[in-house]
Amino acid sequence: MAIINNPFLQNASGAVGRMIVYKRYHDKTVISKMPDMSKRVLSEKQIESNERMRLATIYAKYMYATEEGKIKARIRLKLPVHKSLFHALVKEHLDQHKHMPLQEVEDSFMKDIPNA
Repeated sequence: MAIINNPFLQNASGAVGRMIVYKRYHDKTVISKMPDMSKRVLSEKQIESNERMRLATIYAKYMYATEEGKIKARIRLKLPVHKSLFHALVKEHLDQHKHMPLQEVEDSFMKDIPNA
């Protein structure tokens, strides 16, 4: 990992050619090699958490699809204009289904959202 002092790359972030990564840490830009995630093994809890997040994101996209849906959701959540509606919808879904088993969440999800 190297700290970059070049003014052209000072605010760079992201991957370049799947080989190097520019990262921002507070006031420093750092360059490093792309991490190798091929041998990563997820636990059952991580897999379940990823699936819950996937379902919450699909729900938020579905609610976010129409202007009418956005307005109704913003009113229902009493969300100010400057707050992210998408993030609030994801949080709402995760909070509502926090204590339900994943299979139950998936079953209710398939009934509520067509073509999911």
